[in-house]
Amino acid sequence: MESVSALMCCDGDTIPSYEGIMFECPSDPKVITISEDMSLDALRKTIFYANEGCKFLLDLFYHQPIYVGDDCVEYDYMELKHDNDVGKIFFIYSEFSIKGLIELNATFERSLDEIIALMHKPRKPRTTAKIIALMVMIMCSHCPN
Repeated sequence: MESVSALMCCDGDTIPSYEGIMFECPSDPKVITISEDMSLDALRKTIFYANEGCKFLLDLFYHQPIYVGDDCVEYDYMELKHDNDVGKIFFIYSEFSIKGLIELNATFERSLDEIIALMHKPRKPRTTAKIIALMVMIMCSHCPN
């Protein structure tokens, strides 16, 4: 498998559906091309350039199909954190390729008020890198242009 098209939802929400979790996009999804041998850093750069390089990428999630029995499929989401997570996408895609395109949800930088609210919102634990990225964005928002 050389490369495939993926639908990328920007700043979408995860919502429950009868098939599990789905991404709800506030705008039209973008189509990007990704490859099996792509590193996570290369994937993040592809997403960055697909958005005209104007937003800092915070999180990246994959709309992951899961067999639940009797040829039934439900969906969950998987956060992409490591290079081998990109390989997992293609392994899963090869198993479920009849179900459509690879779907990703990219969460980008927010306004200063949104960032502060996110830092105080109870969520799953943030990595040190994410906390540093949020703090850098807060500091940069106070820099003169």
